Amino acid sequence: MKVIKWLDEHFEETILVVLLIVIATVMLLQIFMRYIVNSSLPWPEEFARYCYIWTAFFSVGLTIRNRTILRVDIVTSLLPKVIQRIIEVLVQAFITVFFGVLFYYSLSVIKMMQASGQTSPALRLPMYLVYLCTSLGFFVATIRGAQATFKAIKGYNLRSVSAEVDLEELK
Repeated sequence: MKVIKWLDEHFEETILVVLLIVIATVMLLQIFMRYIVNSSLPWPEEFARYCYIWTAFFSVGLTIRNRTILRVDIVTSLLPKVIQRIIEVLVQAFITVFFGVLFYYSLSVIKMMQASGQTSPALRLPMYLVYLCTSLGFFVATIRGAQATFKAIKGYNLRSVSAEVDLEELK
């Protein structure tokens, strides 16, 4: 249970930290090779680019979990608390469905890339491995969206809603 809790709290962060360390290390190696040894390596820029793309897709799940995903709430903040809670549940459900659909369609893109046999120019890496970050990132975002939806529903206490409705009617 501790492992699951740790993964729930640190999964994306761990992957992002590792990828950023790898990017920094590879780019420092390239700088060393280019300016000290006077012989550039052909693959570090491409490798760092692909790691950066992976960080972009894995960060989506982290932003959903931390509730830092881009949102405009100026209008909803003016609404009564009851309506705000309902909108929060609907928005979280929409985010879950949205990333679920993206996950579903990203699988067909990966299958197409795998069938094409295309490889990256410098690393000769199968491109479906690069595109795999889309499916994994969208899958993690879907899971985090489902967690956020569940938390929003769980936080939707019917007694507090009825009490707020009664207070609203008194005003």
